[in-house]
Amino acid sequence: MKKYLIAVAVLIALAAPAGAQANPQQQKMTECNAQAKGMTGDARKSFMGSCLRGPAETKAPHCTKGKPCGNSCIAQDKVCHK
Repeated sequence: MKKYLIAVAVLIALAAPAGAQANPQQQKMTECNAQAKGMTGDARKSFMGSCLRGPAETKAPHCTKGKPCGNSCIAQDKVCHK
């Protein structure tokens, strides 16, 4: 009976990691860590921070009427002085 219980426990332990998948944040961490291989100190810290944040998004406004000027929209016939 003990052999049977030990065998079942081993099978359960081996099956659990196979079914577990990394969440997107864990996957991103693994990818960034691989890219940072060989980096140390502040350079690594800076790289990891920017890598985990992802690409910078443009913060320009999406103007339906007019055109973007800085953080706001202006009329098409106006000149942006920023």
